Amino acid sequence: MLAPAVRPIRLAALAAAILLPAACGCSTLLTAAYLLQPADVPAEFSGLKGKHVAVVCRPIVELEFSDAGSARELASLVGAQVESKVRRARLIGQQEVARWIDENSWVDYPTLGKSLDADIVMGIDLEEFRLHEGSTLYRGRATAHVRVYEVATKKVLFDKRIDDFAFPANTAIPSTDRTEAEFRGMFLQMLSQKISRCFHAYESRDVFAEDSLTF
Repeated sequence: MLAPAVRPIRLAALAAAILLPAACGCSTLLTAAYLLQPADVPAEFSGLKGKHVAVVCRPIVELEFSDAGSARELASLVGAQVESKVRRARLIGQQEVARWIDENSWVDYPTLGKSLDADIVMGIDLEEFRLHEGSTLYRGRATAHVRVYEVATKKVLFDKRIDDFAFPANTAIPSTDRTEAEFRGMFLQMLSQKISRCFHAYESRDVFAEDSLTF
């Protein structure tokens, strides 16, 4: 039972909590919700927590020679973000993954994962990757198929297509403003965020800000 001196204080605080949103409008509620839970979009798949994870990106045959380097860089960026944002996820280094691919005939993602002692393999099939829109503009486009495999059972635990991802979303960048290497780095970073956000909570306003970028 509350002491007489304490009860009025707590009742007043409760009344303020109830009445303040009505006085200030719904923006107060939104602000409070953001402060309590800034990462307002949950992960689509949360099964990477506490797992030993290999991230592998393979370009389709048509891209194997032109964008094999971009595929490996994308895998590295996705892995780094997963490791920093998914609790207790332990990522196998990309050098170790690349060495296995270079030294072995490809079979499938679970076989690679078993060889690297992984619990989980995130396989990214890069089906489209281009940087140019016309001869004088940069606008990246990519299509990827992301699957998560449980190595022990070879089961697909998560399956998602990312079709025609574009950056910038609503414009293009003159090729005179940046080198191709600089733009490639920007595009890979944005694409890696798009993929990694499937596996961790994030702030919706971050996506809105990225879509609103102008150059």
